Amino acid sequence: MAGEEKGEPRLTGWQLVAYGQLVVPLAVIGLPVAVYIPPFYSSTLGLDLAAVGLILMLARISDVITDPLIGRLSDRTRTRFGRRRPWVLAGVPVMMASALMLFVPPGEVSNLYLLTWIAAIYLGYTLITIPYGAWGAELSGDYRERNRITGSREMFLLVGLLIAISAPIAGAYWSGAPADEGAAGRAAVGVLGWLTAIMLPVCALIAFSSVPEPKFHETQSIPFRRGLRVAMKNGPFRIVLLSSIFGALAGSINIGVVIFFFEHVAEIGQAGTILIFVLFVAGVLGSPFWVWLGGRIGKHRAIAVAGFASMFVFALVPLVIYMVKPSAPELVLPCLVFINIVQGLALGAAPILGPSIMADVVDLDTIKSGEQRAAFMFAFLGMVRKTFEAMGVGIALPILAWAGFNAQSRENSPEALLALLAMYCLVPLVLWLISIAIILRYPITKERQARLRSALERRIERRSELRRLMAD
Repeated sequence: MAGEEKGEPRLTGWQLVAYGQLVVPLAVIGLPVAVYIPPFYSSTLGLDLAAVGLILMLARISDVITDPLIGRLSDRTRTRFGRRRPWVLAGVPVMMASALMLFVPPGEVSNLYLLTWIAAIYLGYTLITIPYGAWGAELSGDYRERNRITGSREMFLLVGLLIAISAPIAGAYWSGAPADEGAAGRAAVGVLGWLTAIMLPVCALIAFSSVPEPKFHETQSIPFRRGLRVAMKNGPFRIVLLSSIFGALAGSINIGVVIFFFEHVAEIGQAGTILIFVLFVAGVLGSPFWVWLGGRIGKHRAIAVAGFASMFVFALVPLVIYMVKPSAPELVLPCLVFINIVQGLALGAAPILGPSIMADVVDLDTIKSGEQRAAFMFAFLGMVRKTFEAMGVGIALPILAWAGFNAQSRENSPEALLALLAMYCLVPLVLWLISIAIILRYPITKERQARLRSALERRIERRSELRRLMAD
């Protein structure tokens, strides 16, 4: 580590890059699972839309078991390579194999095939992301330094998302696939599987060789149930948890139908992919601002500012569809581009500052529980988020099917298209606004975090001194 800031280790520029870049292949495969898998397996491969939604929900629910289990095991792992890196290493081959099977399937597929490999890819994702998030949280205890660490990771996340959006377009073009196949065709989706399989081991090697794990301080171990009770008595954690529930439900409903919305309601065809690309380009450009603003006004307030700005322009979508589209359809795309630019500029706030907030919450948990269990806390939050993400896609797609929406047809009823608009915009808008209102109640400021770290360091020092006395 290079330099010190208020007694806390400060990562070098290269270490920030080496830690953050591991998220690129995770983003390359993570977004397409939500965006491209529903239309790929329903429209392209011919599976029933409602069945696809239920399968995605069931696979997500499997994380309810794996997330806290992996988090708990990671916290209790003791190897010369650290607690976190062995689990990340275990997840690499699982992700590589499942990405290829899911995105480069054989000629014929079944519901069981989709369920098997979507569950496998979620398992691999858990094996990597839970220890990876805990690893980042433990690299520093400084309020601003944590923003730098999570900011680096989320900047690379957005880069990965840009690759995830552009790679299918390039794959479809190079393969000479028919224009009507779009980004959810075999050639387009297949390139994502190969990219993940190639990039993931390379990025993991860079991170392992450049970023050390902080020294582990031995703490008491408490039973799982007691630890869960301690976590739920953590007021700031409950606020983060509740805000995340509404945010996850909103995001899952929205992203699960985004491709359908662009094709059947906005009727902009393959230009919808351009909108997603614009969204993430703006996200990359706006990310440094949120790191700065989080340090100035507080992380939770910066998230709220970004959220309100994003929701204000997102509320214009129904106006574009029902007022602009009938009279001037050529203006629909420019209007949606504007909306996506503003949303994109706000996009980086929650992904960057949210993990930094959780790192602060973990410090409070360590004081309350007496145990270092960053992975468990991240895993528990991830478990809850994934449960509601599963509910979101599991609700949205069957509702569309019930409303009569047919993904393979160009002729859908007004009622079906209204249901699609509601799932894309109206329902997520309400849920996101609730999420923002909740996070505004988050109480840990920069000053309170400094006091938490001071108390935690005193406790660590007392334990170390006690062990030295017992050894003597």
